[in-house]
Amino acid sequence: MITLESGSFAYDDGTTLLTDLTLAVAPGEYVIVAGASGSGKTTLARLLAGQTGGDAGSSFRGAITLDGETVRFDGMPTDPRIDPSAWSAKVGHVAQGAWGQLSMMSATVGEEIAFGPANRGVPADDLRRLVGDVAAALGLGDLLHRDPRRLSGGQLQRTVIAAAMVQRPGILVLDEPFQGLDEHAARGVATALEELRRDGAGIVVCEPLMPRTAPPGARVLALADGRCVFDGPLADAHRAGLGRHGIGIGGDPPRAAAPGPVDPSAPVLVRMEGVGFRHTPDGPTVGAGLTGVDLAVRAGEIVAVRGPNGSGKSTLLQHLNGLYRAGTGRVTVGGVPILYQPTGTLAATVGYLFQDTDQQLFERTVLREVSYGPRAAGLAKDAAVLRAADVLDRLGLGGSKQAHPYELGFVQRRIVALACLIATGPRVWALDEPTAGLDAPTRSLLAGLLARHAREGGAVVLATHDAAFADAVAHRTVRLDAGRVLADDVGLPGSGSSP
Repeated sequence: MITLESGSFAYDDGTTLLTDLTLAVAPGEYVIVAGASGSGKTTLARLLAGQTGGDAGSSFRGAITLDGETVRFDGMPTDPRIDPSAWSAKVGHVAQGAWGQLSMMSATVGEEIAFGPANRGVPADDLRRLVGDVAAALGLGDLLHRDPRRLSGGQLQRTVIAAAMVQRPGILVLDEPFQGLDEHAARGVATALEELRRDGAGIVVCEPLMPRTAPPGARVLALADGRCVFDGPLADAHRAGLGRHGIGIGGDPPRAAAPGPVDPSAPVLVRMEGVGFRHTPDGPTVGAGLTGVDLAVRAGEIVAVRGPNGSGKSTLLQHLNGLYRAGTGRVTVGGVPILYQPTGTLAATVGYLFQDTDQQLFERTVLREVSYGPRAAGLAKDAAVLRAADVLDRLGLGGSKQAHPYELGFVQRRIVALACLIATGPRVWALDEPTAGLDAPTRSLLAGLLARHAREGGAVVLATHDAAFADAVAHRTVRLDAGRVLADDVGLPGSGSSP
């Protein structure tokens, strides 16, 4: 059992969260911590994992009790009784951002999953059995010999979850574990968590949206502005009016006006004709590639690309901005075939949002980050800064212009990456899982931005597992599997015609 008693947690910038909050997680209990961006979910998860933030200048006042031993903090930076290795053996933690959790010391998925228990001296035969069992539970059996750095986003997410579950911790804390997973993979993770819970583990799942359903007996701890605003059963949480705190329910559509109809005479901004592509053995990714893909997207159109993890969605998007070049067939953007142009020169025509947006942030302030694209596209420095400031103001980040991007929260960093794209001014937006990790207000903000871009004559191609979002904003859905287009469904945004 673990109990967190928080008087307050203060970051070095003065932000204070988790004021007068108590959370106890008993063996076999399932707790959903729900809250909008900045509510304190991630801070709570880190505290449960024994990360008190002293190394970053933060101050925690409270106590953590694990298996009957209480460690008290009165603004102290650390406590020697919290040994990271020993603590993680009892409290497993899956943080946001799967890429950042890789050990970078494992050549295969199997080795990555085995890394923790192997370091604790688990015998080889037992280790093989444990890894095989958790890999089977999470659908990773066919990937055990793959390089973990060359997986799709969803495959990588399941790998880091497996690496936490294989240690059979008494408490498992997961920060947005279903991010980037297709429906089948999400069900597999949920089933594996339930089996762990039946064996006596306490499960804590942090989410920006409340789920529609949860395991029997699950309870919700809802946070807003660092304080608890609800603690009780999921059914009661659904009726508690938590929307006023920015806490939505998974599966609900975003609150934004749908884009207008597509003009059938509008020019085609994106065209893929018979595109084939194969990942090379020594390339950055191994996946389905593409086979004979045909796609046309007109000005004013929003197209959702959906399919299981590893189906080729990201590969398709990266053909639009030149990160990948077609092995066969042709890709044309804005009427110009993509041949040998440097990827950087295409950024003014095609804006690309990575699935892991942290991969595209590199400047030392938010304003410099957002002004970089316009400057690279040829805008004068002062004009680029003015444009960047205007975009940040429109996206609600005007007060963060001088902050370092990595001082911001997860959702804010994603919005900064989106601001970089908007400020550069491309007509085509290629967005990879743009709603992953977003709370209800930010999903609605994004839906409005896409609709506005389409109304102004732009085009959007987004890869997503968010069915409710796709149904609300996309004019049609392209279904991809094993690198092939299985269906191209034309519907009306918000009609729910694309399952």
